[in-house]
Amino acid sequence: MTTQQALHYIHGLHSRGIRPGLERMHTALATVGHPERRLRVIHIAGTNGKGSTAEMLRCVLTAGGYRVGAYTSPTVTTLQDTITINGQPISDCELAVLTDRLIATGTELTEFEFVTVLALLWFAEQQVDFAVVECGLGGREDATNVFPAPLCAVFTPISLDHTKLLGDSVAAIATQKAGIIKPSCAVICSPEQPPEALAAIQVEATKYGLTVRRPADMCKVPLLAMHGEHQQQNARTVCEIAAVLRERGYALPEQAVTTGLATAALPCRQELVTGTPPILLDGAHNPDGIAALVSTVREQWPDTSVILLTGMLADKNVAACAELLAPIAVKVICCTPDHPDRAMSATELATHYPGAIACADVSTALEQAKRLAINKNLPLVVAGSFYLAAEVRRLLRI
Repeated sequence: MTTQQALHYIHGLHSRGIRPGLERMHTALATVGHPERRLRVIHIAGTNGKGSTAEMLRCVLTAGGYRVGAYTSPTVTTLQDTITINGQPISDCELAVLTDRLIATGTELTEFEFVTVLALLWFAEQQVDFAVVECGLGGREDATNVFPAPLCAVFTPISLDHTKLLGDSVAAIATQKAGIIKPSCAVICSPEQPPEALAAIQVEATKYGLTVRRPADMCKVPLLAMHGEHQQQNARTVCEIAAVLRERGYALPEQAVTTGLATAALPCRQELVTGTPPILLDGAHNPDGIAALVSTVREQWPDTSVILLTGMLADKNVAACAELLAPIAVKVICCTPDHPDRAMSATELATHYPGAIACADVSTALEQAKRLAINKNLPLVVAGSFYLAAEVRRLLRI
C-alpha cells in the first residue's frame, strides 16, 4: 500500500461520521495486541487549549530527555503531523504499513477511531517513554478513552461546545469529559476551570478517592513561544503536570520546563505571520476561544482595528462569536470553510456582521482581505474555524 492509498482509505472513513462508544475501539486494540496497555499516558480533555497544552507538555518532556509520543487533533497541516515522536511525524512508510495492518484486522472503525488505534500502535512499538494524548470529542465515550490507568487526567478550560453530543450545560459537558479519570491517576485542572466544570470533575474524582489538583496562584511561568494570556494558564497547567511526574519518580529538571515552554509552538493557534500585511491565524471557533483571540488582538494592536476574514461551521455558536469579533474589525470578509457537511455558507455568516462581504471561495476571500488590509495599512485576522485557518495557511504556503 502506498502513502496516498493509505490516506485515501483513512479519509474515506469520514463518511462513517461520529459514533460514540468504545466497543469498536476495544475490539480493534485487542486484534493488535492491546498497545494501549503498554503506554504511560497523560490524557488531556477540555474545550479550549488541549492542543497547546499537549504541545507544551511534549516539548517539556522532550527537553527532559524522554522519548515522547503525541497524538493531537484536529488535522491542521497533514495527518502525519497529528502523530509524532519527539516532534517528528510518523513517516509515510510507517503510516502505510500500519494502515495495511489495521485494514487486515477487519474491524469497522470511524476515521478518528482508525487513526487513534494507528497512533497508539506506533507509540507502543516505538517504545515511547510517555504518550501525550488529546481527546477528540468529549471524554467518557471518546475513542481515546481506552487506557486502564493514565498517569494523569488533565482538564483544560471547559465551556459550551458540541452541545448536541455532550450536553447543553457546562456541568453536563464536564461530566462527559471527566470520564477519562481512572483509578490511581492524578487529576489536574486548569487554573481557569469554571466552577461548575470543576465541581463535576471533583464528583468523578471522588468516586476513585482522588483529589483534583490545580496550579498554585503564585506559580511562575517561564517565557513562552505561544501568544496570548490564555497560554499562560495552559503553561501553569503543564508546570503542575511536571510537579506530579516528579512526585512519581520521573526526573524532570526545571530547566527542561523552561526550555520546553520557550520552544513550544503550534500552527493556527494565534500564529503571527509577519509581512505585509501582518496576519494573525487562529482556529478559535467558540466564544471562549474567540474571547482569548480578541484579547490578544487588542494587546498586539491596541490602537487600531483589523480586517477580519472569518468562516465557521454551522453547529457552532456563530452569533456569540460574531458579537465578540465585530467590534475589533473595520471590515469583515466571510467565506465558506472547506467542510463537506457542517460548513455555514458565507452568505449566511455575513448576516451576523453588518456590511460584511460574502465570498464563498476561501482563496478569493483571502486575496480580497489582504488587499483591503494593505490598502488600509491594517493587520489581517483569520478566525472562526481550524478548517479555515488551515486552508489559509496552505494558501500562504507556510
